[in-house]
Amino acid sequence: MKVLRLGLTAAAFTLGASADVASRPPAFSSHQTELGSTGLQRNQAEDDYWLASQFAEGLTVERDYSAAARFYRKAAAAGFAPAQYQLGRMYEDGNGVECDLTRAAAWFRKAANQGDPEAQNDLGALYATGRGVPQDDGEAVRWYRLAAEQKDPEATSNLGMMYFKGRGVAMDLTQALLLFRRAAEQGYAGAQNNLALMYANGQGVNQDFICAYAWLDIAAAQNPRFTELREQVAEEMTPDEIKRARDWSIKKREEIAHKGKESR
Repeated sequence: MKVLRLGLTAAAFTLGASADVASRPPAFSSHQTELGSTGLQRNQAEDDYWLASQFAEGLTVERDYSAAARFYRKAAAAGFAPAQYQLGRMYEDGNGVECDLTRAAAWFRKAANQGDPEAQNDLGALYATGRGVPQDDGEAVRWYRLAAEQKDPEATSNLGMMYFKGRGVAMDLTQALLLFRRAAEQGYAGAQNNLALMYANGQGVNQDFICAYAWLDIAAAQNPRFTELREQVAEEMTPDEIKRARDWSIKKREEIAHKGKESR
């Protein structure tokens, strides 16, 4: 069997959500970030953030990224971390404002310093790619790790990729496998794909096509672009092995879904 390439599908070295998952929406957040201000100011920041999300998503008003950026900026200036993160994303994507990765990094950093895991992950991605900040694998690992410690699945998978590649840390396939598995169990499709490919290639673990197929099947249920790799693995399997893998995949999907409901 040809070695299946471990793709950078776990948002590795990219900002925000990767191509294998839906974009993180700028909807109203449940973050409990404390502001160094009065309760009245906090309530105003939350109101501005909520209004920004309506404009960004086109929920109760017509979609207007410029208006969204304006209200995110108000809330961000008041120190509301979720707004700082979303404003950073608008600068990164060029939605409602001119694309400016330096400003994106600055806003991500403000939110990251308040402990926002999504901002920590995305700041890490900027350092990994050298976009808006000097390229620095050590800093990328540091921010990924902080977010992963808060159980952010994207950051956990990104950290796994750094161990897999030996970037900013010593190469450690066992640790990469552990991190991919942790994010995969949280339902992150990119990590499910990378975990599957480590099983398929016998990297950091004994080669196991049943496990590889099952995890790719789980990932493909979220995004059909993983179907092709799953079928490549199937070529190495017997019909009985494929059936066993599919049965395991169904049970694991149910388990992941149940855990997801419990964590809400």
